[in-house]
Amino acid sequence: MNFVARRAESKEDMDFFFKLSFDTMMATENRRSFYGEMIKNRPDASDDEIFELHRKEVEEYFDFTSPSARVLLVETNDGEYCGYLWMGPRNSEDIWDLERPQWIYDIVVSPEFQSRGLGKLLLQQAEDFARELNVNIGLFVHADNASALALYNRTGYRIKVIPISRKLERGNQEIIHGDGFLVRKEQVDESNPVQKIEFERFKRKVRFSLDADDEVMKKRYEEHVSKYAKEPEKHQRLVALTNTSELAGSVWAGPSGFNEKVVMIYELSICSNFSDSSVSELLISSIEKWAKEEGFSTIYILLHSEDDLDVEFFRSKGFMVPGFFMEKRLKT
Repeated sequence: MNFVARRAESKEDMDFFFKLSFDTMMATENRRSFYGEMIKNRPDASDDEIFELHRKEVEEYFDFTSPSARVLLVETNDGEYCGYLWMGPRNSEDIWDLERPQWIYDIVVSPEFQSRGLGKLLLQQAEDFARELNVNIGLFVHADNASALALYNRTGYRIKVIPISRKLERGNQEIIHGDGFLVRKEQVDESNPVQKIEFERFKRKVRFSLDADDEVMKKRYEEHVSKYAKEPEKHQRLVALTNTSELAGSVWAGPSGFNEKVVMIYELSICSNFSDSSVSELLISSIEKWAKEEGFSTIYILLHSEDDLDVEFFRSKGFMVPGFFMEKRLKT
């Protein structure tokens, strides 16, 4: 049996896309929660009514008429639908992204056609389109989706950012200093050396995706700093110092912007000669103490692959890892 991937164009094509996406949502645990949200106020709604709600939600969320959007289908040579890939410009932007990549919002192969290389075929078609636009391509994959992770790793996608979080329990031990280090609020005369360290890592984050001029990156970093510096009372910057006042690391946190109860670590920097010390634990413990005092319930960080700490460090501290943002560099 032969298969071909092509762009969805007809009403019948889109009907298949919406139906398979709905069926997948109903069958997948981490998607079923969305179904629950849709019907919590309509417990007597029929499956057909819920399907129409699903279709309406997706159509309101995404502009399928955009020239940079695509729904790709894979089908047999007899015209039987087998799966789809839905892509378009990413609808959000991280501070280190100077341009938005093409984003794979969903990729699904019908159960009876799985394990035949159709996911890879759809990815190849999606990447061809991204190359036409001269942009990178990215996606999010759940941490427990081993088969998808294996596919993306084989086809050149790299983990870029990991969203991790932990509930702030009132009973957590609060360690503020130890092992010859002191953690305290950043002083005015310390901001330049701290930001110099942050900017060097910021450049590596930008260059994960594309080459950029130092001046362009400097301007973007300064925008990042000034955005939150406008409301210093809502943020906290801490430094870790040795007993001889040598800078060992720093942390900067404030409101997440998407949930008033979530505090976000914007920057966490460890000086290279202290990477094997307890500085990281001291900084995190200290910023968690501040966050609890400010009334936050959860701490969150977008851990970039170019950050000073890896995900296993945070896992060992009880942080949850729902999945991974991955990217393939295609831009020339």
